[in-house]
Amino acid sequence: MKLKPVVFHCMVTLFVVGAGIARASEPLELTRDGASAYAIVLSGDASPSERHAATELRQFIKQISGADLSIVTEPPAFPEKMIMLGAGPALDSTGATIDLNALGEEGFVIKTIGPHLVIAGGRQRGTMYGVYAFLEDVLGCRWYTPQVSRIPRQPTIVVESLDIQNRPAFEYRDVYFKSDGADARDPDWAARNRCNGVTPELDEAHGGHITYGQFVHTFDLLIPPEQYASSHPEYYALWDGQRIGGKRGAQLCLTNPDVLRIATREVLRWIEENPQARIFSVSQNDQGPGGDGYCQCEACSAIAEHEGSQAGPILHFVNAIADEVAKKHPGVLIDTLAYNYSQTPPKHVRPRPNVRVRLCPSPCQYHAYDQCTMAETQKVMGDLRGWAKITNNLYIWHYTGAYSHLPMPFPDIAQLATSLALYQTHGVVGVFVEGNDWPGNGGFMDELKIYMLAKLLWDPTRNADLIVNDFLEGYFGPSGQAIRQWIDLMHAEIAKQPNVHGTCWSELDYVRDTGKQPGGPLAYMPLLTPELVLQSERLLDEAARLADTDAYRSRVAHVRMSLDYLTMMRKVQSAYKSDSKQIRIQAMKVWEQLCGRLAADGITYLGLDVSVAARDQAVRGALGWQSPASVSDNP
Repeated sequence: MKLKPVVFHCMVTLFVVGAGIARASEPLELTRDGASAYAIVLSGDASPSERHAATELRQFIKQISGADLSIVTEPPAFPEKMIMLGAGPALDSTGATIDLNALGEEGFVIKTIGPHLVIAGGRQRGTMYGVYAFLEDVLGCRWYTPQVSRIPRQPTIVVESLDIQNRPAFEYRDVYFKSDGADARDPDWAARNRCNGVTPELDEAHGGHITYGQFVHTFDLLIPPEQYASSHPEYYALWDGQRIGGKRGAQLCLTNPDVLRIATREVLRWIEENPQARIFSVSQNDQGPGGDGYCQCEACSAIAEHEGSQAGPILHFVNAIADEVAKKHPGVLIDTLAYNYSQTPPKHVRPRPNVRVRLCPSPCQYHAYDQCTMAETQKVMGDLRGWAKITNNLYIWHYTGAYSHLPMPFPDIAQLATSLALYQTHGVVGVFVEGNDWPGNGGFMDELKIYMLAKLLWDPTRNADLIVNDFLEGYFGPSGQAIRQWIDLMHAEIAKQPNVHGTCWSELDYVRDTGKQPGGPLAYMPLLTPELVLQSERLLDEAARLADTDAYRSRVAHVRMSLDYLTMMRKVQSAYKSDSKQIRIQAMKVWEQLCGRLAADGITYLGLDVSVAARDQAVRGALGWQSPASVSDNP
């Protein structure tokens, strides 16, 4: 990613990204010196999200210009100058012909008609998304994180003539981050950045979201082992000659007709009990007893051999349930996974039209998939092409970040952009991105990632460099250029080292020594050489020097924590391998200082399900100080 400076205009100008524009009429003066002749007009049957959008539009126009527009609902006489939200009599009165049905549930049009501005789209979310697009792309508003926004100030707002139509590239867009500074579940942030997945807490006013009745790894829910394992061990997978029921996470025997009957009954019950949900997952458990644990009985093995993949038995099973669901609930979708042992597409069976397959690739996250030399990445590319050939309803579960060491510098920002573009070109229709899903501010560049992901999930053809620069300049102020140079430095090193790979659980990046070092791996990360660390330190020192407000200084210090965590863990590892007690004492003192900084920064988790306290205990154990007291208290 090459550095491309972006100048953010404080005055309001036309700033439309990723949309077609046709100029047909005179510019509209929405406000003049903090006053306005315009009214926001809603139809009498406006949806909850359209009413919320009207309030948001009014609020932000007031913040920008000082003008307080009124909101009216089907007045007896239409105002002379209107901002019309959604379809209704006001739009009809203009004589304009706009095919809103062609926009789908989430598409929208932004159009000037005479003295009026029209923002209209799908009732559930389309009009609301159009309002946010107008505020963002035309008026210059930004909502970087739930806590950090950038709203321009301009008493006079003049809008050029507009004719914009837009709709999302993906029907399902889910950014799953829960860290305190980048909690993508926040309803205002998610709606404003046009995310509609299952994880944001979106009520009707925020447009709701695509709702899963059951989300993932549901075999235990379909055939609960505590209910069936003892009396019907044959319901569970035969693995290495033994039925492995009775333990949570055990896979099922998918050719057993009773398993299909019970599972179908259970899915139909889910649907009846949760009529608002659109998708229900019928999917394999996560890693179960004995590893993969898929069924090796004669019938299941025969299907897998015929299909050339363990996805074969799963998809036959899922299709049978989907057929029954389609008879009673034609609008409901069934979701399943292409994950781990079932990632390879089957040769013959095809997903039913009401089935969504979620491919869960976990290859190298440093390099673009279609350019990576890692064998696992090349397999993922083959699997992606294979699934794309047999279904038009492919979803992706994408992983980002270093899950063993969340704060660790993990430069997959460029790869995130190339991956989303790649998914679109292969016909993917929905993407779930799993990032740092633990609280406590721990993840590397979480704030940048959620913002960039939201923009690219709507339109992966956008210039990711411009999105990144926009964020860095808005979030870090004058320090943004130095932080951008640090990001570029790491990406340039990736380009130089095509055979150094990183995954969310990378064995190449993290040295694991479970025999002597309880509590998880110690970090190593060969990508960042000592020379590169020195260059990184200089750039982040410069970022700290340039920060001219307390907010910018705090954000730069948070970024610096990533690099300091890496260097600290290297010192711990070096001390762990050393026989010198003095070296271990010194490493322990520096580790204690870092723990204090982590606490001050609000970082409570360093890995998935690995708290700072747990990692502290592991480091103390590795260095020979089991007591949680200061190292100075130990002999």
